[in-house]
Amino acid sequence: MRIVVKWGGSLQENSEAIADDIAALCRDHQVTVVHGGSRDIDDTIRELGLPRRTLQSPDGMVTRYTDAKTLTALMMAMRGRTQARIVSELGARGVVAVGLSGMDGGLVRTKRKAAVRAVFGDSVRVVRDNFAGRVVEVNTSLLDAVHACDMVPVVCPPGMTGEGQATNVDADRMACAIAAAWRADRLLLFTDTPGLLADRDDPSSTIRSLSRDEAEELVPRLSGGMRMKIAAAVEALDNGAQTVQVCDGRVESPLAAALRGAGTLIGKGLG
Repeated sequence: MRIVVKWGGSLQENSEAIADDIAALCRDHQVTVVHGGSRDIDDTIRELGLPRRTLQSPDGMVTRYTDAKTLTALMMAMRGRTQARIVSELGARGVVAVGLSGMDGGLVRTKRKAAVRAVFGDSVRVVRDNFAGRVVEVNTSLLDAVHACDMVPVVCPPGMTGEGQATNVDADRMACAIAAAWRADRLLLFTDTPGLLADRDDPSSTIRSLSRDEAEELVPRLSGGMRMKIAAAVEALDNGAQTVQVCDGRVESPLAAALRGAGTLIGKGLG
């Protein structure tokens, strides 16, 4: 069974439990880890004296504003802090992990969004210094080569264009693109909520399952990181992933709980 685990950057407090579960899961399954690093990025940006900025698209999607200096800070944080910590924690549990960015070996090929429209107050402007990209190709042969050596790939943004330009990619979207191209049986998107909630203020209102079409219909009504996750989940299902699960990364044994059915399961035949 092929499983992609998206390890959210906000889940540092439960990293030992996540690492324990990944180590156990690797005994019987092929696991690829994709991680974000929002907290480490914010800390690094602050330490460098840079502003933390976001862009909101006209349809309400919010992303990090990544100018050249922020891109450098992002790479420092992702590789030097978040990824190093994850590889170390897995290594302490006997897992031979290989830290990769989307740039390494052409793993995640991107196309830079040369100009994006963003909302500033009451107006919409075109932003041209944003080094963000969209995934256009995933080199799954690199993942297969790592797994063939009984190692676990640990992957993070950025990706890279055909011209060699690093571009920031949302980690949820990167995980979904990898899961789709690798034909993963399950993509586990760990977050800091019990799953997709029918009422965002009620943690007990978890939606247990959704079809692909039901998930797509919900996207315009969602906000923040959950909107990005569900939109990316739909893309993953359309392009090769079998099922996507949005699940709580804060609980005891989070991967085991997810595989027992916790969280929100999204698939073409569900609902």
